[in-house]
This record gives sequence, structure tokens and C-alpha cells, in this order.
Amino acid sequence: MVYAETVRQILVNQARRRVPHAHVTIKYLEDDFASMLVNALAGLRPDGSEDDSPKRFRGRNLARNSSVVDMVLSSGTRLQEFTYLLACEVPPLPLAPRLMPIPFPIPESITKGSKFRVTWVSYTSLARVHAYISLERMLACEGSAWRPPRRWGEPLFVTETDGQGGRVNGKWIKWSSLKPAQRRRLVAPDGGSMLLAVRSDGGPFTAWSSVFERTSRRIAERYEPRFPHVHPHRCRHTMAMATMERLVAGYYEQAARLSAAGGDADDALAHYLTTTEPLLVLRDLLGHSSSLTTENISGVWT
Repeated sequence: MVYAETVRQILVNQARRRVPHAHVTIKYLEDDFASMLVNALAGLRPDGSEDDSPKRFRGRNLARNSSVVDMVLSSGTRLQEFTYLLACEVPPLPLAPRLMPIPFPIPESITKGSKFRVTWVSYTSLARVHAYISLERMLACEGSAWRPPRRWGEPLFVTETDGQGGRVNGKWIKWSSLKPAQRRRLVAPDGGSMLLAVRSDGGPFTAWSSVFERTSRRIAERYEPRFPHVHPHRCRHTMAMATMERLVAGYYEQAARLSAAGGDADDALAHYLTTTEPLLVLRDLLGHSSSLTTENISGVWT
């Protein structure tokens, strides 16, 4: 260094901070990675084929994990929302497949800010969830002796139930009034938990972060080194990006016209999709109070 005709030696740190790879900083999964995640949760290869190798995944509850995560990727529900959703709150499956998404009400007792909202879910994702409910979940819950641990509080025994409420310890209660701590104490009439996701013994399953972490690591080690660590909220970002792309491309408008031609149109939803700005549609689906938050989560303009 030269200053005022004086030469001095100084030490300069020329080390460069490591820059993360692009796949580490992404907020969402591309379609191929999203499919890879669901297939891995189901114990399949990335392309959806059966894995007959000696290293194949031998985990349990494959239908539960793959169907619920597929539902999350389609609906954009938050971790608390899909963890404490009751099986009887899952929308009924239409009699025939349809192109238009199916309205999916989320009760205010489990949403962020306690705000009721209606998102949507695709027919294929909903059919997958119903298949899990009717087989794997039924086998786990039927005749189950599970009871909530004493530290949670007294069990809440359900004797009658429908989609809106049930008789709990002799009193009729609306499901929408029950908070997560109460929901996990519900014991179904035939045994087992009332939550959508249950363990093999019929008890409530809530350790979703662990499922995402183990599956992400397994995919990266066995199939795709670029596969990122996936946490539940990344599925919400994934839904936001995929939905925005389809809204801007006019996919849902075209689906509404085809549904109308086939006689299975949801007129209210079709009108909403054709008269509302894509960003506002996505805002309502995600339950944001401001479209600025939706811009951030979708990553389109920021």
C-alpha cells in the first residue's frame, strides 16, 4: 500500500465466502421433484415404478405419507392445518373424475390467525386420500385400543359424527370449534384417533417434519444428489407456484369451459376464476390478508 510516498505492507483477507448452490436456495419444487417426493413416500422409484432392488425402502404407512403430502402439494395447506385435520373434514369425492379443482374448506380453529378459508384440491389427490382412509387408515383404527396420554387431558369420546360435528362425551360439538390440542384427544366411535393421519396403532400421527427430513435425505442419497431438504412449508410454496402458472396460462378457465360442456361444472367456481385476477385467486386460496404476502410466497415478482 502506498500513501504519502510511504510504502507499507498490509494483510488482506482474500478468502471468498462459499456461495450456496442454486438448488439450496429454491423455495419450491419443480414438477419432477414434487413427483419424486410423492413417489418416494410411497416406496416407489422416482419414475413411479416398483422398486425391487435390495435397497428398496421398507417403511410403513406408505399410503398415509404419500396421500397426505400429495394433498398438501395440491391444496397448499399449512403444517398445522393438515396435521390436525379430521378424517371426516376431508371433502367427499365426486362420483366421476373432473378437471376443475374441488373446494376444500379449512376450519378456522386450525388456520393461521383463526380465519376460515376455502382452498381447493385436485380430483386425483383427493381420490388418493380417500383410498388411504378407506383401507390403510380403517385397518389401523378399527377396534384400536388407543387412548390419549394422561398428560394431554381426558379423552374426548365421539359417539356420533358427521362432516360438521359430532357428539363428544355426550355433548354435540362442531368440529370447527375444536383447537389442535382438543382434536388430538378425540377417540372415534369405532376406535382410534379422529385425525386424518394416524399411526399403525390408530393413534394420531403428528411427526411430519421427521417424515419430510428422512425422505429428502433418502432421495438425495439414492437417486438425485440435487434434491433439496424439503420441509412442510416448501410444499405450500410449490402449490403457490404451480397454481399461479396455471392461472396465468388460462388452464382453469379452459377446464371450466370443458366442465360446462360435460355437464359437471361448478358455476360459482367457474365464474370466480374467470372474473378474478390470478394473484387475488391465489391470495384467497392461501389465506393471506394481503396480496403482497402472496407475491413473496409465490416468488413471481420478488
